[in-house]
Amino acid sequence: MDNARQDVAKMIMDKVADAGDRQDLLGAVESMKKRKLMKIKYVGVEFDPEKIANCEDSINVALEHGYQPITDYQTPAGLVMVLGLWNED
Repeated sequence: MDNARQDVAKMIMDKVADAGDRQDLLGAVESMKKRKLMKIKYVGVEFDPEKIANCEDSINVALEHGYQPITDYQTPAGLVMVLGLWNED
């Protein structure tokens, strides 16, 4: 187990009182380490009443195909959503 995972595991053991919750969190940490970012997608969202529906559709299609939000960046016209497609090893 690498140092970062050891630190997270120790924090979980120290901070989470319920043994079942601790086990669930430790399992989630192990599961996340197996994930790989396979693709990334940037979707612009313009806060223009005539364009926002198309922007929503673009994001919804990406979500339907398994992309998950990573972050977003504010722009003068709206924002850019950063979406990632993850795969398990």
